[in-house]
Amino acid sequence: MSVSPRPRTGALRVAIVGRPNVGKSTLFNRLIRKRRAITLDTPGITRDPIAEPVTWDGIALELVDTGGLGGEADIDLADLVHQHTVRAIAGSELLVVLFDVREGLSPLDRETVELVSRSRVPAIYVCNKSEGRAAEDAALEFCALGIDPPMLVSAEHGLGITELHLAILEQARRILGARSAAAAATRDGEECPPAVGDSPQRALPDAGLEGEPDAQPPPCRVAIVGRPNVGKSSLLNWIAGAELSLVDDKPGTTRDVVDTEIEHNDHRYLLLDTAGMRRPSRVEEGVERISVRRALEAVERANLVALLVEPSEGLTDQDARIARHAWSEGRALVIVINKIDLASPKRLADVERNIRGTYATLGPVAICHLSVKNRTGLEDLFRLLQRAQRAHNRRLSTPEINRILAEAVKRRDPPVLGRARVKFFYGTQTGMRPPTINVFTNRGQVPEDYQRFLERCFREELELEGTPLRLHFVRRASHGDRGESREG
Repeated sequence: MSVSPRPRTGALRVAIVGRPNVGKSTLFNRLIRKRRAITLDTPGITRDPIAEPVTWDGIALELVDTGGLGGEADIDLADLVHQHTVRAIAGSELLVVLFDVREGLSPLDRETVELVSRSRVPAIYVCNKSEGRAAEDAALEFCALGIDPPMLVSAEHGLGITELHLAILEQARRILGARSAAAAATRDGEECPPAVGDSPQRALPDAGLEGEPDAQPPPCRVAIVGRPNVGKSSLLNWIAGAELSLVDDKPGTTRDVVDTEIEHNDHRYLLLDTAGMRRPSRVEEGVERISVRRALEAVERANLVALLVEPSEGLTDQDARIARHAWSEGRALVIVINKIDLASPKRLADVERNIRGTYATLGPVAICHLSVKNRTGLEDLFRLLQRAQRAHNRRLSTPEINRILAEAVKRRDPPVLGRARVKFFYGTQTGMRPPTINVFTNRGQVPEDYQRFLERCFREELELEGTPLRLHFVRRASHGDRGESREG
């Protein structure tokens, strides 16, 4: 989840801050109990703030992992990361300020404490990497910053995590109590007596207070993917209306997957900004390989995938691999040609023609033209996303399926396998996201060319642009046979 000015859910935001390489991401992963942030023993790995909702003892929190405050000159994008972290602090209600007890007191620690003090956000001070008896004495050094003795934890080994968990809950209850008291005081202040000469009016009931609201469906998850430097983070920032992801001309700026919930035309989306994916042979070891793996995982947890390409190169083989991966995982797909301000109409037409002609499997995929720089094409993108979402969730009636199947057989006879022609008895939908149809036959196998023909027939009759369509061919059981299934 991204770091917007305040959590949409009303959850209390808790940000983990500190200078680079003190173990913020390791502590974040430990507190949320899963590997969400990339962790390597290298300064400057985390760049964009990332967040995760948790509920502890009935209290809804949003834990935020941030990039390092300050940093050495050799840390890429240190200034931009610092600015993003400062914004994350301003948007939080509680801070966990982390130090490295092994390294001892650093000038950057002093700057961190001064920044936190100026923010006036309540803070819990913690010394990480506190294995061993000497850690307690070493932690007292940080009292020179004008703070109480920090708590001792080892995020890597899980030491002190329970105590930190309880300290966060204690502070959260205090902050939520103050929030409730302020809200009550505001309500009391609004209940003023009528002015002299005003006629008393009967208070009308507040319709919104009667009953519990219906539970909202979860937002549609959209993974924004593509090669490095095609404008993924710029698109996310434009949609969100805030600088949530770092943007730089250097490829590989985004590392962690940044989640951002937005609402557009009464539709809720969770946008997943991912690291750029290069060809496997060009992916370096370490952080880039982990980033690419996280990007692929984002595709797998998405409902829709927006694949960004540039008109200068068009759809490359690597882009096609990404698209095929999304398609094979059953994800709806929209191809977005960004930076159209740098291309002529003829070039854009050539790119689209090449996509349709060279990559036949992407024929059912919608293509959108966009310029993040010139702020054009966003409404077209959301229109195609909504269309793909509807197709992905499409429910088909059994009579409709069998009508299309019967008309297909009239148009083209099914093939002969062995001594008998393939017969289609009936079909029925057995799944959504993507739409999945079981077709019962007298054979367990149907040639691939006829499978493609049947898929074309369904797509011609139904609005399925942007979504895979899965056809399963099932041999109808008879005389005690169990039957065989083949997927198309």
